[in-house]
Amino acid sequence: MELTKNITLGVYLPGNTLIHTLDPRTKIVATALLITLLLFIKSYLAYVLFLILIIAILIIATIPPGYAFCGLKPMLPILLLMWIFQLFLYSTPGATVIFSWWIFSATDAGLHMGNLISMRVLFLFTVTTILTLTTSIVSLTDGLESLLNPLKKIGLPTQELVMTMIIALRFVLILAEELDKIIKAQMARGVAFDRGNFIQKTRNLFPVFLPLFINAFKRAEELIVAMEARSYSGGKGRTKMKTLHMGRLDLLAGLFMLLFSVLVVYLILTIPPAI
Repeated sequence: MELTKNITLGVYLPGNTLIHTLDPRTKIVATALLITLLLFIKSYLAYVLFLILIIAILIIATIPPGYAFCGLKPMLPILLLMWIFQLFLYSTPGATVIFSWWIFSATDAGLHMGNLISMRVLFLFTVTTILTLTTSIVSLTDGLESLLNPLKKIGLPTQELVMTMIIALRFVLILAEELDKIIKAQMARGVAFDRGNFIQKTRNLFPVFLPLFINAFKRAEELIVAMEARSYSGGKGRTKMKTLHMGRLDLLAGLFMLLFSVLVVYLILTIPPAI
């Protein structure tokens, strides 16, 4: 059981492609723009355009699509549950009943809503994953600090805020590795996680999550002690070893994203919703 194989969020794949060499601020703004568009999309054609864009980015960045999408595996049971809830519980006036079971009725409106919500979550996760796969933690930190720098004028501690976000992102991989080690240790002691009914399986997880939470708090405490030992005092007076500069490639990428956004907005305004 290798849990870390299915964790792609927060992983960086080094490269020298056009996507990798883009300024981190360009990639962060483009990702935020795509996420905003995904929140308003209600047509399948727009999702097809997003799929084409994502596949094109993965090809340009030389990232295997299988690896980029493998991070979706842990989410599939939750997405399936969400899809079932929408199928049976969501309905609109005049919706056509597809089939009924006991007190539940599945409608075409519920089917469309379940499909759209599931695709929205999948694309949101994939877009964010591509950002971390093509941007190192250092570049991501510098880009976020640069974009949030104007907020310092109103007293917002942007450097501390960005540091907290990056640490939380790094803890995803750290806790996944810890969870994998704990599960292997419990299996070596004879714990069978795949046997028994739902209650028994849930009970078997207690010896896993208890040490996981303890190790998480322990690592957080060690990080605090290390930062205090180095006299960390936030971003005040700190300088950058490398200064970010946007080039012609960033301008072209920005223009492409603008045209793509205009096309998606046009589809949102002209094509009637699927539900």
